[in-house]
Amino acid sequence: MSLRRTRVAPPQLRERLRPAATIAILLGALTFNAGLCFVNTGLFGVTDTMVMAMEGLLLALAFTFALGRSVSIYLVLAVFLTYAAFLMALRPMIDPKAVRDILIPVAFYALGRRLPDLELADRAVFWSAAIVLGMGCFEYFALDVFTSYFNVIKYYVARGTVAPSELSDQTGALFASGMRPDARALLPFLGPHRVSSVFLEPVSAGNFGAIVYLWALYRKGMKRRVLIGLMGIACIVLADARFGAYVSLAATAVYLVSGKAPRAAFVAAPFLILSVLALYGLTTAEKVWSNDIGGRMLWTAMLLTSLSPEAVFGLSPDKPFLSDSGYAYTLNNIGLVGFAGLWALFILLPQGTHRAWRYKAAAATYIMLLLLISDSVYTIKTAALFWFLLGASDAAPAETAARRLSPRQAGAREPIGAAAAG
Repeated sequence: MSLRRTRVAPPQLRERLRPAATIAILLGALTFNAGLCFVNTGLFGVTDTMVMAMEGLLLALAFTFALGRSVSIYLVLAVFLTYAAFLMALRPMIDPKAVRDILIPVAFYALGRRLPDLELADRAVFWSAAIVLGMGCFEYFALDVFTSYFNVIKYYVARGTVAPSELSDQTGALFASGMRPDARALLPFLGPHRVSSVFLEPVSAGNFGAIVYLWALYRKGMKRRVLIGLMGIACIVLADARFGAYVSLAATAVYLVSGKAPRAAFVAAPFLILSVLALYGLTTAEKVWSNDIGGRMLWTAMLLTSLSPEAVFGLSPDKPFLSDSGYAYTLNNIGLVGFAGLWALFILLPQGTHRAWRYKAAAATYIMLLLLISDSVYTIKTAALFWFLLGASDAAPAETAARRLSPRQAGAREPIGAAAAG
């Protein structure tokens, strides 16, 4: 009897590879900076070009497995790229970073919608959290050994993010914020060390913890739900991430009450925040800010009011340091019109279940609050998983989302409709 070899067509092969490839891409986005740091510390010097090449490769892979026959993603890409080309034509410079900042959410959200398997998403969250906590424990309990393999500040100098003149003996080989100059905000007995794990800086570790916690809040029928929620909280505590703790509480409150909230309120919310901040910046006489919530609000207000009218619409050729204010950074890079269009599209895209809308409302709260203090909503090391989870949640049908619930729980689930969505 002869065996005939079956040939698999490229589209069929891609479908077979999609689940495993998706997990690999998400874990790659999570860990590649740590890998490059390891290489830079002990093997050879890393450059910013290598970092950009890795991000470009991950983006290309994400789009490879995200694109299909639906014209929606192609239409979104065409409109955005046309808008980006229009902005670049009006300002005397080409800024690929501004394009990359938006391609990351688009690529990974589309990847999630292309593979709306919530159990696969659960596995991605669990393994991501396990890696982050494993690396974080290594850093916390064996710091000297950790920094001998991962000289974080040396890596940031090599990639051009930190100037050699900014190095400090206080933090040693860690990132500048790797040690609290004063007492910890969360569990002070843990000491001044703020764990960075694979992210190499503690702010992203705290943001990641909030992302994991919000997924556990949403996924009522998930295996290991309590464990995954506790893993997210542990990431926040180890990083001593005050923002991660605050945003988790705020997003939980929004998740619980957003069932009847109109979508229009979420569409308008960031622009209301921008208006309040701009008014605050124009009227306050205070010009000295501190590293607390009130101080960060003041600094964001000052940065926003320092923008020229051209910068507000993304037309300024100047690129000042605005990473401490995600709103100012967003306006300066993609403009008010681009931000409004992308935000409205994000909020108004439909979901398969009412529970998924509540998750999106909580995620939108996370984004709006994060933009107050940072531009890290565009950072691939946390954004990849975050946007993938949003895409998977939005596209998952009701029966998939309810698969692991009891018959009573599944029967009580409301389909999303005009009243529920507002």
